[in-house]
Amino acid sequence: MFTVQLVDDEPIVRKGLNKLIGWEELGFEVVCEAENGEEALVQQATQKIDVMITDIGMPIMNGIELMKEARKSGYLGEIVILTAYGEFEYAKSAIQYGVTDYLLKPIEEEQMIETLNKIKEKLLKKLESENRYKSHDIKIENSKERVFSRENDKLLIKYIMGINSKALEVLEKIVEEERELGEGHISSMCMRFSYILEELVSRVKEKYIYLTKLKNIEQYLHYGEQEANIKEELIEGFEKNVKGIFKILEESRVIYKDNVVMQACQYVVEHIDEEITLTTISETLSISKNYFCSLFKNETGENFLHFVTRIKMKRAQFLLREENLRVYEVCDLLGYTDTTYFTRLFKKYIHMTPNEYKKVVGELND
Repeated sequence: MFTVQLVDDEPIVRKGLNKLIGWEELGFEVVCEAENGEEALVQQATQKIDVMITDIGMPIMNGIELMKEARKSGYLGEIVILTAYGEFEYAKSAIQYGVTDYLLKPIEEEQMIETLNKIKEKLLKKLESENRYKSHDIKIENSKERVFSRENDKLLIKYIMGINSKALEVLEKIVEEERELGEGHISSMCMRFSYILEELVSRVKEKYIYLTKLKNIEQYLHYGEQEANIKEELIEGFEKNVKGIFKILEESRVIYKDNVVMQACQYVVEHIDEEITLTTISETLSISKNYFCSLFKNETGENFLHFVTRIKMKRAQFLLREENLRVYEVCDLLGYTDTTYFTRLFKKYIHMTPNEYKKVVGELND
């Protein structure tokens, strides 16, 4: 049974959800209920919760603040938002916290069941991955030849998700552990590498789904063919993918020590296909343009509009590579009216024209 937390300030809504859904038949159990965000956080600190279903408008701490604090505290479970029609635009701001689904009130049974089935499928896959790794651990404990610390694996995941440079040191330790074991143990090594990459990809998609506008995150799951039996190539592929995930988080600045800068960067990535100006961002964050420009430059060492253009060019690369769009289509989608100007910008940031980039990508895929 997967555990569920219901968070809504209206008792009738919580009671209605309990009666409306055949939780046990779907493989779920409602283990706790809360009437505001603060109460929900206390429950999360003492209970294992796989799915949080929360309202947006609540006293003391609303649903958006709850999600923000829950993720900050390390909650990695699924989140479903219950929202009234008038709150829907506001509710969409929660996308940065890895929301699984939005359901409009009044809740329809079919919608909720569909969402829960989707969540169950995702949780079962995650459980299967964890069980494989635990089984692998048991085999390792029974073997005197193969010994390594799972703490390094956990630390690597934690540091990557926090964009902590210590991640690269831990990665090097893991790689060295595997190299020291010699040419054997390839199957066990691949099990270990796959678990780490699956965890990272899953967490990035949960917390920063909008990053999929810039990169095909799923590609990082593939680091080589185990059947090829060339250990060093597999290690290098794994190392490259972990660094790739770290780089996309670092370059997009979606995690940052200054909350205003972090919110601005997250907004840019999420709205990258729209026109983004200093006026847009200052109004969104309720901050003066001059103060924001100064803060962003001082904190990041980069001009804000330069950051916006840099991310737009990364989006352009994605659209040319993954969506196979024509140059004028990408130009139009990103809000540029002049193809010549767009091409000049692309070359400045990517060091080749869009057509040259498409040609290089095509040759690599052949």
